[in-house]
Amino acid sequence: MTNYFIHRRRFISAAGGVFTLPLLESLFPFISTAAAAANDPRRYISFYFPNGTYNRSDQVTWYPPSGTLNAATLPPALAPFAAIAGDFSVYKDIGTSAADRLSNANGQHAGEPVAFMTCSPNMTPQISFEHMIANKYGKAAIVIQGNTADQGDNAADNAISFLAGKAVRGLSNPGDLYRQLLGQVSPTSLALASTPATSTRSSIIDSALTDLNQLRAKLGSSDQERLDDYLAGVRALELKFAATSPTASSAPPLSPTPAPLPVSGGTAKSCTKPVNNSAVDSSSAAANGSLYLDRLRTFNDLIAIAFACDVTRSVSVMMDVETGGRSFPSAPPELIYKGADIAGWNNHNISHFGHVTNSNADYAYSSPDGIPRCITRDRFYFSVVADLIAKLKAAKDASGSSILDNTIIHSGFGVKDGMHNATMTKSPPLVVAGGRNFLTPGQSFAFGAYDVADMFYTFNTLLDLGMTNFQGASKLMKL
Repeated sequence: MTNYFIHRRRFISAAGGVFTLPLLESLFPFISTAAAAANDPRRYISFYFPNGTYNRSDQVTWYPPSGTLNAATLPPALAPFAAIAGDFSVYKDIGTSAADRLSNANGQHAGEPVAFMTCSPNMTPQISFEHMIANKYGKAAIVIQGNTADQGDNAADNAISFLAGKAVRGLSNPGDLYRQLLGQVSPTSLALASTPATSTRSSIIDSALTDLNQLRAKLGSSDQERLDDYLAGVRALELKFAATSPTASSAPPLSPTPAPLPVSGGTAKSCTKPVNNSAVDSSSAAANGSLYLDRLRTFNDLIAIAFACDVTRSVSVMMDVETGGRSFPSAPPELIYKGADIAGWNNHNISHFGHVTNSNADYAYSSPDGIPRCITRDRFYFSVVADLIAKLKAAKDASGSSILDNTIIHSGFGVKDGMHNATMTKSPPLVVAGGRNFLTPGQSFAFGAYDVADMFYTFNTLLDLGMTNFQGASKLMKL
């Protein structure tokens, strides 16, 4: 009889950890979301697309109908990315008042990159958003420059990142970021985060550990990963309840975490030593268009590691300098729109809808394939963002939540209209991905009543930066 009660208790304990709680999670998904949001770091990354594009009311290339995004509703620029439509949202018609002031409301290049992350009222902003996050959390921002920044450090068109009133010249060589991270990722940061050893009260996982390990050995790899991620979430939830309990000061806290289950998620998997890509490790590689995607994807690999190891909480990426004339390689076939490839084309000319006569750009008119070529170039740019979305989605935070779900990925153009006819469009394309633990991705939002300064104020609130306004804006947006 005694043996019966022992086994029954063990069964109930294991069942509570493995079966009952997952049922509660499925009924109340906000429980695991709240636990992840309470315990995992929140992060921000910005991607700036230079020179503007085509997105006018007569042919809306970036704006889908308001509502849920799916393969049927995605606009031409985003159509190839239907598989991740649930991971990003489109912010339509949002105001850009600071950039409008700095460019005299005509959509010219000067002022657009300056205002992108600062909403600055002048051309010499003190600080941009990624450095505000760095100052808050004491972890330096990573600044990446897609080009070699050969227009000079002080050129107004050359930077989106500002600190102490000066433009920050970003890294253009992924090898430099690799070597930087190599010195920052310590052996201790590669270990799975553990529960503080402050208590004798046992965890529900502790009491069922033997049964759980036996169960795990009988599962397939996908079910093992689901179990691992769930148990990490249970641990985070226990910590949250322990920390917020009214009797937490007097009740014995949780016991130390036992030797961790062989989890496939969490810091143990995602925080790894960086690996160099020798093929793109040179200062001259930034000017080589054929290496463009390889370079930016290598940067993405390193960004994912920097986030997983909590080396940084914020990153900015300027895909190319404003007014830059990069000669592009051929786009991947699946990104080419209506046969209009970008191979050998000048970026600036593409933005002006590609009208070229006798090798000279005529910026007054577009060529017949000018708009399709803009769309191909835009897909080419967004494919870099999509690559990072996939990498952060695969990486896990200590709670078991994906790093993507704790990260805001802000991407878009600074210039409203590639032909600089700002009266033809309300705002430049803007896409925000990730953040499922505090945002609602997979939507098309009409935000004509807001300004990007309101967006940054809302980001500030979600990231717990403590600002009472952002350049005077203090309206919270429902994102």
